[in-house]
Amino acid sequence: MAVFPSGAQFHLEIAANEESRRIGYMFRERVGPQEGMLFLFDEAERHPFWMKNCKVNLDIIWIDAHQRVAEIAHDQPPCPGDGPCPNVFPMRVASYVLEVAGGTARRERLALGDRVMLHLEPGRAP
Repeated sequence: MAVFPSGAQFHLEIAANEESRRIGYMFRERVGPQEGMLFLFDEAERHPFWMKNCKVNLDIIWIDAHQRVAEIAHDQPPCPGDGPCPNVFPMRVASYVLEVAGGTARRERLALGDRVMLHLEPGRAP
């Protein structure tokens, strides 16, 4: 579960290996208002993302090792079916990336430096 400073709670799917991180939200018809996908990485880096084969707009939220918002890419649209699919590069390093439905971060007034509480099952970071 992820909890925003507003108190909004998001039930998470976890993408913790290369294959699940590659697939992410590809081909999904919708992402519910209280759903999210949390990408776990072995190293804190500037993890780029793209919207290949996505069908819905997403907010991409990079979160540092202290569970603080490092960067937000708001309302990212799916890539065109017949054109290039650019990467979205953050300016700061992050340990986690959270994807939620497009518009969620603005609706919840999430800002850089805000703490996002990540509650994961035992044996998983953080």
